[in-house]
Amino acid sequence: MAQNKSSNTPFNDWPNDAGFEASIEFREPVELPITGSIPSHLAGTLYRIGPGTYKVEGSKYQLSHWFDGFSYLHRFQLVAQPMGTCKVFYNSRGQVDALIEEARKSGTLKGITFGQKRDPCDGIFQKVKGFFRPPFEHQSPGLVNAGVTVHANAPGVPHDLAVHSSSTSFRTLTSLTDANILKHIDPETLEPLGVTRQDGLHPDLKGPLSCAHAEFDVATGDLYNYNLDLGRYATYRLFRTSAVTSKTEIIATITGPGVKPAYLHSFFLSEDYVILCIWPAIFGVGGIKILWERNMVNALHFDPNLQTRWYVVDRKQGRGVVATYLCPAFFSFHTINAWQKENSDGTTDVMCDIIQYPTDEMIQRGYYDTMVSTGPDVTKYYGSEASRPRLVRYRLPGVPNEGQLETPAGSADLPNAEAQLTVDDDCIGDLPTINPKFKTKKTRYVYNLVNQGKSSFFEAIAKVDLETQGYQLWSQERHTPGEAIFIPDGIGDTEDAGYLLSVVLNGDTGTSYLLCLNARDMTEVGRAEAPSAIGFGFHGSHYPSAT
Repeated sequence: MAQNKSSNTPFNDWPNDAGFEASIEFREPVELPITGSIPSHLAGTLYRIGPGTYKVEGSKYQLSHWFDGFSYLHRFQLVAQPMGTCKVFYNSRGQVDALIEEARKSGTLKGITFGQKRDPCDGIFQKVKGFFRPPFEHQSPGLVNAGVTVHANAPGVPHDLAVHSSSTSFRTLTSLTDANILKHIDPETLEPLGVTRQDGLHPDLKGPLSCAHAEFDVATGDLYNYNLDLGRYATYRLFRTSAVTSKTEIIATITGPGVKPAYLHSFFLSEDYVILCIWPAIFGVGGIKILWERNMVNALHFDPNLQTRWYVVDRKQGRGVVATYLCPAFFSFHTINAWQKENSDGTTDVMCDIIQYPTDEMIQRGYYDTMVSTGPDVTKYYGSEASRPRLVRYRLPGVPNEGQLETPAGSADLPNAEAQLTVDDDCIGDLPTINPKFKTKKTRYVYNLVNQGKSSFFEAIAKVDLETQGYQLWSQERHTPGEAIFIPDGIGDTEDAGYLLSVVLNGDTGTSYLLCLNARDMTEVGRAEAPSAIGFGFHGSHYPSAT
């Protein structure tokens, strides 16, 4: 087993601390020097969001879990030039200044977090007091740490939280997390503007939990998500917000004795269906345990004996849940894609690609002590099979094109979601990406970040061919990549005709750069060097320039 020589020696001599301690802001855009070139096909805006730092300057207080890190937002403007290349301008801004100040003054944070380790001396009074903290207001978005995904011009944003500027086509910028919260941000200055809840979209969306990975219809721009309400039975309300009218309608309600309150970070969208896959990472006591533990991690329990349930929901004809399937237990963060195959008997097979794990151990691996290269527990999960990722393609057979699939009296008699393809080589990691032009179409190429044992975090970007199960890698020693975003080149029709953008930390200099790769052969095309480290964020979105 690889060892960490001391608390000051990076794990396997692969330093990554700077990517977890990045707090420098650039509130005014700066031009980044470029090595190689950034092709003009990429002209547009790339937003990236996620934790910048977990430390509070001037205080001993630190956050415990990566998912709780103080969020920062980054904006890369890729401006086309006459010679077929792009200049790159970069600005960034912290999103929770008020929250950091509160932690600095009090030495703690109140309220519910994802995985913050609590003072064991906290009694019931502190727990109750923390939970019943007064609700946030529009005027204090700096207290709300909602920074997992980010979307421009998402439907349903209140008019008073939109920006009207002649210098940008973006009127709104919205960040999401796994809760009933939408945070609204100025798309140019990156200033937090306000916060709303999903019940502002529809009064029945009153549950506390939701999905950070909302899905968007590629043709209409409509937004899809779910809201999870806790009670005697878990209740999932799947909803759609129209891009044209901004009206929200509930398209299905899933509840009952067999429905469990689970931590679901993503779901599927096919051409005609929403597919909600409920894997058995269950919140204890019907979700009430979240109130007692004051974080989601300690309230979760993975039950390997409880089967995973798949609910197929019609999203075009108003039929609600049309089919339900079962498969053995697994855990997941990220779905990849779903598409449909028509059958001659008037039914449809729905195919779903997903990154899955044997258990939920990956949540425990998200603590800073195990991820930062000089962390005290950096070797704790090294080589563990319990968190080994696999890419699995499931088939949901015989979804009816009319009516609903008859549900057996006993849930054990439900049809199976069939695993048709499993890839568990070292080319599989997480944070998967595909060509967005192939969303809801059959997927051949999946790009993801991988760890092959060299570092305590990610160390390479892999292109996986699901037809041949071969793969190609981009990696550079002691350089740690972030999620790769696929941008089609606008010329080729093949699935890998385009480029990848990834924010990479140079472990030797402690600074980051925006990397551009050719998605066909994974060779470097160019990089734009930032003057400081950019935090290891979660996700991003690229929006091409208007033509």
